[in-house]
Amino acid sequence: MGVTWAQPRQNSVEALCYGINQFDGVEFDLRLTTDGELVLHHDNTTKDDNYVELLSSDEMKPFADKFDELLARKDFTTPWQEQGKTVCIELKSPHPSSGVGGGWKGGSKRVEYISSMIKMVDDAIAEFELPEGTTVLYSFDKKFLPAVKTAGWSHPKARLMPTLREWGSGNLQRAIAAPSFIAHSLPRLMRKHQKWGAPMIPCTLDYLHGINRHLTLGTSVALTGKGLEKLTKARKGFPAFVWPVRVHHEKLILDAGLTPLTDDASPEITHLPDGSPRLTRPASEPLFDGQHVPWHEMTNDSRKEFLSAQRNRWQWSRSVDQLMAATSENQIPWEVPRIICHRGAGKTTF
Repeated sequence: MGVTWAQPRQNSVEALCYGINQFDGVEFDLRLTTDGELVLHHDNTTKDDNYVELLSSDEMKPFADKFDELLARKDFTTPWQEQGKTVCIELKSPHPSSGVGGGWKGGSKRVEYISSMIKMVDDAIAEFELPEGTTVLYSFDKKFLPAVKTAGWSHPKARLMPTLREWGSGNLQRAIAAPSFIAHSLPRLMRKHQKWGAPMIPCTLDYLHGINRHLTLGTSVALTGKGLEKLTKARKGFPAFVWPVRVHHEKLILDAGLTPLTDDASPEITHLPDGSPRLTRPASEPLFDGQHVPWHEMTNDSRKEFLSAQRNRWQWSRSVDQLMAATSENQIPWEVPRIICHRGAGKTTF
């Protein structure tokens, strides 16, 4: 019998190195410690209920790895640099009660705080000379876009919407975000992101699946039927990265031409619920002429043929020539659907 896979802690170096090699890319969260270190941590408090931004990097060692430790791993940076893998970085704002970043007032101090984080990320990854289409930075914070402008961030950015606050329970956060969710249909959010110059839109599955998708004002879209036709027509290839996703929704999202952020990273999941093989690298190792070929090993003619077929299937607005101009052996156009592993190797409670 084989060894049962042990899921690594979310946002850990181990999880992220696993995810970027087994999938098309990874998503992770960054917070800033009191001594100015970026750490890989999602929640605003540690397991012993201390605010992350009030702890030093040494005090955070039992709970989180450092961003620098991740960047020191070749098995993470090489796929990112050379194999067309995608890295989505979410910046986390401090809890208002910590008093950091302007506390409950926010304002210019919040912009300064987030801007400092952005500059630190930019400086940390500069040495890797990453291809343009491999990295995106985003945040729920309303001050994020002004902070991006202040920091002079050199890579693509996007906004997480509707805004989820750093305070309150999950249910309270969703309740507060409900008016914004209702006021913004997914097509409207896409237009906003295009105006901001974002290469994609990160969006919750609620916009596309289940009863909540009918609550938004404007065009209601879906993953199947007439709703999918409306979505395909509205987005014209503009990419949507959808979260949270479990394995039973992956194929549905990929077949809609979208990118799922999956929480199911186990190598033991080799088939989907319908019995079909699970494809974990549809972008970085696509199925071409009946074989899985790593993107960085494909010829330009093969990439062009692959992109042309995808463009026709999902009615992308960019021409094949424009897509090829955004293509190289280590860069995949944003339009291509991929599977991103959420928090490295999926969400965990430890």
